[in-house]
Amino acid sequence: MKLMHPIAPYRGIPPEDCFVAANDQMLQMGTGYVTPFFQQELYPEAPLMIYMHLEAQPVVRSVLLGALIARAEQIRANNPQAKGRLYTQIAPDDWDLANFYTRSGFKADDSEDLYHLPLPSWPARPPVFCEYASVPLKTPDEAQAFLNRSNAYRIAPLDAGLLTQCMQMEHFLAVGFYRGAHPVSEMLLTGEGQSVTLVSLYVRSDYRRQGFAKAILGAAADILRPRGVTQISARVFSRNAAQIGLMHAAGGKKVRTLSILPGISL
Repeated sequence: MKLMHPIAPYRGIPPEDCFVAANDQMLQMGTGYVTPFFQQELYPEAPLMIYMHLEAQPVVRSVLLGALIARAEQIRANNPQAKGRLYTQIAPDDWDLANFYTRSGFKADDSEDLYHLPLPSWPARPPVFCEYASVPLKTPDEAQAFLNRSNAYRIAPLDAGLLTQCMQMEHFLAVGFYRGAHPVSEMLLTGEGQSVTLVSLYVRSDYRRQGFAKAILGAAADILRPRGVTQISARVFSRNAAQIGLMHAAGGKKVRTLSILPGISL
């Protein structure tokens, strides 16, 4: 069995972050890669996030995993100022891979879960010194600026195509709290009929624990309730205490687990 880097970028990923496993006849038996990024806002305790993709026949999984972990350790060593986490994503019913990662030292301590919550009934009280307004999205530059601000608080980034799709739906709503021209908190909701999806919600780190998330949800509810909306759907990461806290405060109920995110600390 041979383990090698591709000669060119794979799916836009540098060759040094990719591995290919082949047998003695040079038939490919598996591939894997790591993608590092920083997420200071969501996970300040370990902001260096390294996503790992591993797709291989069982006989070469362990070898590929060892190479990917070693590469992740190199990336971590090049960023000594930041604690890190290496993680992957698997289906909630994939017991084979779940057992493989558990045996390899990964902890299944994070998941992406779908929540449903009723439209909040608490009063929409804007925090002091802030104005409530629609997000400016009239020009491509304004739209991209909003995407950039939102993506700083996300793992899976939003793009212009998705934003356009959201804007074409019946209950599109992009609102925020602002101090002067400076965004403090912004939220994107979209949907049809009686249900909307919470696509994005962030509060700047220096304004957290002041009720902004609840206030902006309450303000949006005042707009959506006359339209007949009764329910909000949201994707939540179970390891993010702020997201879970907001779901509980809003009376949200977990519907199902969408994916498991096994990980190890670096």
